[in-house]
Amino acid sequence: MRALLLVGLLSAAPLAGAQDLEAGEIDRGVLEERRLESLDEAGGFIVERTITQFGAEFARLFAQAWRTQPGTENLDVTIIERPTARYGSIVWVEYNYRPIVRAFLYAGRSAAIRPIAVATAEYVAQKLADDALAGLLFDDPDLAKEGL
Repeated sequence: MRALLLVGLLSAAPLAGAQDLEAGEIDRGVLEERRLESLDEAGGFIVERTITQFGAEFARLFAQAWRTQPGTENLDVTIIERPTARYGSIVWVEYNYRPIVRAFLYAGRSAAIRPIAVATAEYVAQKLADDALAGLLFDDPDLAKEGL
């Protein structure tokens, strides 16, 4: 039952096999986890590790712009914020524990958050697409990739 709730909350798409369920099975709690998609195969998560309201607003706007970018539906990214009292916040986006971009959110300038979030989402999507293409074109003999 927990898996159904978690998968239902995380994905906007209907669950595989959900149309095969009888209407009363959900009310009786008869659902079986083997009928549901595996969470191991789920992707496209945006993990938000922000602290301030400015950071949360950046993460929300980033997520909206990120979902419109082609090829990002199976990429997992993390948004991390480090606030400072004097200058605002430093927000960075990571992919596979590797920082891709850093952005500054200045204190008291909430109108500037939207363009920064949209530009960051576009940049991260383009950077990850370029890295994926470079990975296909160039053979790297190093077994241990940098930073891991």
